[in-house]
Amino acid sequence: MKTALIALTAALVLAAPATAAGLPAGWTHAEINVVIGRVPHTLVLDRGRVTATSAQSLTIREQDGNSVQVDVGPATQVLVDGRPGQLTDIRRGVIAVTERVDGGAARSVRVHVPPRLARLARR
Repeated sequence: MKTALIALTAALVLAAPATAAGLPAGWTHAEINVVIGRVPHTLVLDRGRVTATSAQSLTIREQDGNSVQVDVGPATQVLVDGRPGQLTDIRRGVIAVTERVDGGAARSVRVHVPPRLARLARR
C-alpha cells in the first residue's frame, strides 16, 4: 500500500519539478493525506537548501526560513541531478526535495546541485 502511494507521488514529483504534485512554483512544504486500502497515510514533501548532513539525517532550510531535519536511512533512495547517488553525495548548499511517508525516514531525496557549487566541486 505504501509502495503504491510512493510510486504515484514520485511519478508526480519527478514529472513536473516546478509544480511537483500539482504544487505551485515556490512551494517548500506539503502534507498530502490519502487513504489506501482503508488505511490513512500522510505523504510529507519538503524542499530547501541543505544546511547539514549526517549518516542519520539531513537538515534543509526551506525558502520560508524554516529548518527541517529529515531522518534518512539505508533504504533512502538518492537522486543527484537525476542520477542515482548516495547519501554521502549530498553536500551543504544543494537544493533537496525529500519525501517521507507517515513520519518515517525519507523514502527519497532528490538533489539539485546549483551550477555555482558544481563549478567549485570541479576545482
